[in-house]
This record gives sequence, structure tokens and C-alpha cells, in this order.
Amino acid sequence: MYKWCKESRGQENLEPGTSLFVWLLAASVFAISSLAFFLWWIPTIGLGNINRTLPFILAVILGGLILSLLLSASLLVLSAAGHDVPFPDKLRGLLIKLFLPAMLFLGGIFRVEKIKIHKAFIEINNRLVKSMAIKARPDSFLILMPHCLQFQDCNFKVTRDIENCGECGRCEIVELLHLGREYGIKLFVNTGGTSARKIVASMRPNAVVAVACERDLVSGVIDSYPLPVVGITNIRPEGYCLNTHVAVEKVKEGVSLFINK
Repeated sequence: MYKWCKESRGQENLEPGTSLFVWLLAASVFAISSLAFFLWWIPTIGLGNINRTLPFILAVILGGLILSLLLSASLLVLSAAGHDVPFPDKLRGLLIKLFLPAMLFLGGIFRVEKIKIHKAFIEINNRLVKSMAIKARPDSFLILMPHCLQFQDCNFKVTRDIENCGECGRCEIVELLHLGREYGIKLFVNTGGTSARKIVASMRPNAVVAVACERDLVSGVIDSYPLPVVGITNIRPEGYCLNTHVAVEKVKEGVSLFINK
């Protein structure tokens, strides 16, 4: 069950997904630091022949880089443990552009399932967005949902306009529709990642709550950065892209991070 929005201050044990994130983060820092060391060590002899101080200058630069990585990783671990951290927007940038690719690469080497890394990434991203304490107007906020939330045999297609919903109650679309009306925010049902990106590009929101599978959420967060996006993983009792579900209360909690009702 998705638990990013629960208060977790004072917890002594990390959740399994968070533990995996911390382990891969540590491995990423070690790998990047090792690469930085070799970038210093290999040319040191040649630099020394040019000027004796050049190897020292390069060592200071790379040492500062490694210290910055260690500090950033430590702040991400604190965030993973449920604490608010400084500069969460900058940490999101490092997580998305540096640490996630490194963790996916190392996860492939150690045969860690990609979906586990995606789950951990979504959880940490949501916690960092929460720490950013962003407030948005209802007219500058979006909820994005996949079309597979709609019951497969429904005669009312909502991909063009969610107001077409017949409100039969067989899927959560009607609950999300009522949530949008309650808060006065826009809701869109997209047919895939390309559709979602087009909606975001055309609407230019200040914040987004998105519902999708782990892979699409990670792709959406990356593509829309630095836009703050809270991701809610859908529930798939019948598999991917077929009669999926979502915990509407989780969506509401995500909305409440940005909008005061």
C-alpha cells in the first residue's frame, strides 16, 4: 500500500522499498565517487609534468564533487525516512538526472527488478514534492488519469471529456469526477504517455497529481521536471491496462498538498 503521505517522523525502520532505494543510492554514490577518483588518478602523471599544482587542484575539485554527492545522498536518505529536508527541488533534480540513471544501471547489474526501483523512486519523489510545500490555485492544477481506470465495457467514453461519465459507479472515474468538482480542478483521462505530455504542455499547470503504473509515472515525472508531480500507483487486479483501480483517498491526499480547500 502506498504510504508516502503518512507522517513517519520517528520511525526507526525503513520500509522495504525505501531500504532498496537507500542501498542502491549508496552503491550509486560509491560508483560515481570511484569514477571521479579514476578521472583524477589517470591524468595525474601527465598533469604533474605540466605543473605540479594541477593534480592538487583537480583533486580539490573532484573531492568537492564527492562531498556534494555524499551530502545530497544523506539528505535523500533523511527524506526517505520521512523528514523534511532543505533544497528539496534541487535534490529532485539530482535524483532524476543523476541518481536514478545510476541506480537503474546498477540495478541491472545486480538483477534488481526495475519495478522495485520505480516504486522506490516514486515514493521518494513524492516526499520531496511534499517538502517543497507548493501551493497552487485550482485553475492551475491538474489530475491526470489513465484510460484503463474506466470500466472496459462502459459506453461513455471519457478520454475527450470526463464530464461524459455516466456516473454509474462501476469504476473510480465518478469518484474522481466528484473530487474535481469539490476542489474546482481540471481532470483529464489520457490514453498514454504521449497524450499525458501533450495535456501538460497545453495546460501548463503549476502542479500535477498523476495516476498510472510505475513505469509511466517515472517517465512522466522525468519528462515534466521541474514541474512538481505527485504520483499515485494504480491497482491492477486484472493486469496492466485493463479495468485498473486507484485509491481515491490517496489522490485526495495528493491534491491537499497543493490546494487548501
